[in-house]
Amino acid sequence: FLGTVCALTGMISLYWILACKTEPIADQGIICQYASDFNKGDFSGLAKGGYMAYYPQQLGMVTLLRGIYLLFGDNNYQAFRVLVALLIPVLVLSGCKIVRILTRDNVRAEFYYLLFMLCCFPMYAYVNFVYSDLIATVSGFFGIWMYLSCSREFSWGRLCAFGFSMGLTLVLRKNFLILIIAVAIVILVKLLFRHDRKNIYMGAALLAGIAVMNLALWLGYRDVRDKEAHGIPALLFVVMGLNDDYGHAGWWNNYGYSTFSEVDSDVESARKEAWEDLQSYGQLYKNDPDYMIDFFVRKINAQWNAPMYQSIAMNDAVADVLLPPADNIYEGGFFGKMLESGMKIYQLLMYGSILFLLLSERKGINRMEFYLLLVAVFGGFLFSLIWEAKTRYILPFFFMQIPYMAMGINHIMVYVEEKRDKMGKK
Repeated sequence: FLGTVCALTGMISLYWILACKTEPIADQGIICQYASDFNKGDFSGLAKGGYMAYYPQQLGMVTLLRGIYLLFGDNNYQAFRVLVALLIPVLVLSGCKIVRILTRDNVRAEFYYLLFMLCCFPMYAYVNFVYSDLIATVSGFFGIWMYLSCSREFSWGRLCAFGFSMGLTLVLRKNFLILIIAVAIVILVKLLFRHDRKNIYMGAALLAGIAVMNLALWLGYRDVRDKEAHGIPALLFVVMGLNDDYGHAGWWNNYGYSTFSEVDSDVESARKEAWEDLQSYGQLYKNDPDYMIDFFVRKINAQWNAPMYQSIAMNDAVADVLLPPADNIYEGGFFGKMLESGMKIYQLLMYGSILFLLLSERKGINRMEFYLLLVAVFGGFLFSLIWEAKTRYILPFFFMQIPYMAMGINHIMVYVEEKRDKMGKK
């Protein structure tokens, strides 16, 4: 069944690329263009005030696109989409192995996981998204599989794969620092209670992987980067996450870019202005706590109660005729409405089953790794409260919950069967 689901998810992903005649726009289009420009020797985007200077976290993704363009032709973003589609089975395989290790070979929990992944529409829809969301998730999941596998049975090969994949994940998408921190917390807790040399090795591999990948990226651009060019300070994204300008709590309003541009990319001046604005928001919440509660409830709902995860909205630049069923979905037809309703049930089932799992499952400190992905999800939740809001940013944490969803459903089924057996004996 694992092999069948891996094959099916890969084929559906490839078909979705053919069925959706969409093209990259906004930030997608910008990084595609800079990848092309960099390959031609034009590094002006890294100059002071340039897009790549403002958003240096995009360098990992731009570098990956540069490699793809060199292999398959300039601006061939379709090759990137095909690569992501071919990596979807790796995501499925890694998640299934994670469930296998966490449940200690519970076949039924693995079956539920594979079934849920097969029915996970946002996974297919985001294959077309020319960004790091899915490919970083694949790398992150593979790294977690290697970590758990190495914890179960140590090998140097798994250790190296773990360090490399976690470093690659962070280079591709900086928000995955939350997952890195979750892994570090688990390693540190286990070291506190058990001085195992294996955990020391894994901590060292994690640090080495991150250091090597970031060093490689720095060395690749050190000669073309403007030393006077700085990225937008993180505090500006935090302040932007508190705006309510368009009735959407904390969503993008160009605050970071415009504020940093107004002070001529001066980091200290930008931070000072952002700090003053942050204090103003604090005073507003202090004077009107009801508004504060309403604001954050809306912000949470917009990100964590949106089962389609903007999978259509973020891929809506249709350039040609769509093939079925994509045409029906994009036009809001019957199939599209049924799909959205199905994902609402999917999300409700996910949250409910995880709650049941946490209430019924008790793990000792020696199985701290059982909670690893949930620690990352909790970190992602806290991050979503303070950062710029966007439903798409929750997508990786959505995938991190699916293994626990499968384990939760398995617990529910066991509970129902036990109750049924008791009633049958009576």
